[in-house]
Amino acid sequence: MGRAPCCDKANVKKGHWSPEEDAKLKEYIEQNGTGGNWITLPQKAGLRRCGKSCRLRWLNYLRPNIKHGKFSDDEDKIICTLFATIGSRY
Repeated sequence: MGRAPCCDKANVKKGHWSPEEDAKLKEYIEQNGTGGNWITLPQKAGLRRCGKSCRLRWLNYLRPNIKHGKFSDDEDKIICTLFATIGSRY
């Protein structure tokens, strides 16, 4: 029993994402959205990736509202203040 596999493991590319793959995923999601179904998204977008890999790539690296880079001075102060107040319990 158990869950059905999310993708055909034999035909799925693994490893680093190329800029072309990033562009395909980003363009597809901007035009069509995710539709809540990440399993079928790679095939529709023309990618040889697992749906989980596409979801994680989008959520952790490609979303437009993700801030990349270092913390600002204000953010750093907030983090230090909260750590001094509550420690590492979060």
